[in-house]
Amino acid sequence: MFDLSHRCNFIRTFCVPLAVWMVIQIACLAQAIPLEENAPLNPSYLDTRLFSALGMIESGNDDRGIGRAGEVSRYQIHPAVWKNYSGSRDYQNSEVSSRVARRHWNYLTNYFHEKTGREPAPFDMYVLWNTKFGHYARKGFDPARLSPVVRERAQRFVNLVNR
Repeated sequence: MFDLSHRCNFIRTFCVPLAVWMVIQIACLAQAIPLEENAPLNPSYLDTRLFSALGMIESGNDDRGIGRAGEVSRYQIHPAVWKNYSGSRDYQNSEVSSRVARRHWNYLTNYFHEKTGREPAPFDMYVLWNTKFGHYARKGFDPARLSPVVRERAQRFVNLVNR
């Protein structure tokens, strides 16, 4: 017949800890504060989620990703923007690209705050990130004045952050 002692050991050593881990993760997600489209950012709480979502929507977190306009890294940063923050051309290095992305993200956050007097929501930040500089300002920072494609992509970003 079958030796069930190996199966029980497998369940005790693998399945039970996995089930406990999953319950903890679900409990943490249930307690997470969902973001709304215009809810301001809380960088300390959202930092990891924001940059993970940004990399995912821009390139699928592909460090070797190159965009149609020559954007580089998982965050799809144009090389001219990259040069403002780093002398490195190691675009595929996730640590370097993360530092560059965070510096540019901070610049865009400050720009938005200076122009609007409020903290940007994830929706706002993605629009700033993914459009030419000044585009959102010319639209009065009004999501309704953006093209449907830009609004849809920004909402997808918000959904990834909330995931």
